[in-house]
Amino acid sequence: MTSTMIESKSIELLNEFGLFKAPVNVVKLAEKIGITIEEQDLDDGVSGFLVRKDGADIIGVNKYHPEVRKRFTISHEIGHFKLHVEVPLFVDYYKGSKLNRKNAGGNYRLEKQANTFAACLLMPKRLILDELAKLDEELEYELKLYSLSKKFIVSKEAMDYRLKALGLYDYGF
Repeated sequence: MTSTMIESKSIELLNEFGLFKAPVNVVKLAEKIGITIEEQDLDDGVSGFLVRKDGADIIGVNKYHPEVRKRFTISHEIGHFKLHVEVPLFVDYYKGSKLNRKNAGGNYRLEKQANTFAACLLMPKRLILDELAKLDEELEYELKLYSLSKKFIVSKEAMDYRLKALGLYDYGF
């Protein structure tokens, strides 16, 4: 599945439930698609999980992680829910902000797709462009990054990655 296809799926989902606005309410989205979210006492290295059992879909989120991390984890698990319907269980480990083949537990392709889905869901391109248009063009990149990350309630690292993926940042912007 291509990044464009994944982005389309995330936008369709937001539009379907009237949630296409910043910041995206991922808790409400999960509720609308029938997923229960539970904050749990998880090991620091575990961000969260998605489990599907007997018609009950649950996202577990590490209650000790910062809000921006929890939002990304919920979005990531919604990505698994929508993209990988054949897999009944995902456990996602947090080892810094980088996904690599070691920490993906043999599911690198699926984890990368879920990360792409989460980024597109939390930071839709159209909404980013709308917010950028409101900012002073002369504003330094770091200040734009700070402003956008606050607006979308994501980490600066996630926003930086998303801007680069969209081709909106070229070390001069």
